Amino acid sequence: MRKSSAIMLAIVVGIVCTAVTYFVMLWDFNARMEGSGDSLSLKEFRIVEEVIERYYLRDYDIKEVENAGLKAMVASLGDPYSVYYTPEEFATFNRNSTGEYNGVGMGITKDEVTGLTVVSYFMEGSAAEAAGIQVGDYIISIDGQDVTGKTLQEISVLCIGEEGTPITIGVKRGDQVLEFTMLRQPISLDMVDYTVLDDIGYMRVKQFGGNCELLFNNAIDEFEKKQVKGAIIDLRNNPGGYLNIVVNTLDRLLPEGTIVYTEDKYGNRETQTSDAVCVDFPIVVLVNQNTASASEIFAGAIQDYGMGYVVGTRTYGKGVVQVVVPIKQADGTVRGAVKITASEYFTPKGRSIDGNGIYPDVYVERRGDGDNQLDKAQSVLRALISKGGLQSAS
Repeated sequence: MRKSSAIMLAIVVGIVCTAVTYFVMLWDFNARMEGSGDSLSLKEFRIVEEVIERYYLRDYDIKEVENAGLKAMVASLGDPYSVYYTPEEFATFNRNSTGEYNGVGMGITKDEVTGLTVVSYFMEGSAAEAAGIQVGDYIISIDGQDVTGKTLQEISVLCIGEEGTPITIGVKRGDQVLEFTMLRQPISLDMVDYTVLDDIGYMRVKQFGGNCELLFNNAIDEFEKKQVKGAIIDLRNNPGGYLNIVVNTLDRLLPEGTIVYTEDKYGNRETQTSDAVCVDFPIVVLVNQNTASASEIFAGAIQDYGMGYVVGTRTYGKGVVQVVVPIKQADGTVRGAVKITASEYFTPKGRSIDGNGIYPDVYVERRGDGDNQLDKAQSVLRALISKGGLQSAS
């Protein structure tokens, strides 16, 4: 009898708990629908949508209207790194991160002065370069559509498509407006290229994503196997990438200690550290104005630890970290995603890079047809190797 009573009591308690949970969730949902004096309600968004559906004269796509509203909400933050991705844009974002997609083979970034999208580099065998587009060209249209106000991700979506399909890209070059037509082709991007020149290792890191970590470790293995006396790591035009990947690459180079730390809006700090295993040769990091984000973490850490010199021009100055939050519908399908700035990062010595960038130890601008920046990096590294100390470089 007592056992039956206990079971009955447990059932009653379970029903009560379920009912309480339901009504709390219902109250929360209704509160969100009604909103408050400080925020719009979900009901108001739905009312606006109904007004459009009932009265708007012209044809329209309700999904495009909804996407525009979500984009405007995130854009109103005034943060150039926070953005709402449509399902198509989110898929493109994920494809770009793997380094495999169908596109035109060029890197793009935002010009700080004009706000326009500028071509920053080409991949090997680039269809865009073969068609005649040049580094420094401003992209102003794609297939006749004005893209001057679009984000980098929106432009990337327009450039990516089915293999062999044509695309026409309009650019502004000086006072000229030019158009170039090409076919999209498969892109399989190795994030790292490396070689050994005599007794110096050279590595170009294009982005901290995809197969970067694997190839970076392969490069360091090769450098150590061939007993190089120093290494140049070229981060010019590297837009950044994933925090965990740049941390893992730096862990291979740095002695035990802090690699980078981040702080969020609540003052919570997360510190990424390296172990005691590190390389024993000097490093020169080559940078320019398009070296950004994770690449700046890399250059700043090398600088702070005195592992070598940074050569080139001041970097971009993106010292904030974004998180990507997929937005799912009730059935579990992804509606899109929000990429939003969630924390700021600092170098091992506590330097803030956001808006400041990394200042090179040896300043040199790119000039002429050759690569005078790389030439300078080699001479600085030779000085380090021959003198055995940072004080020797100039």
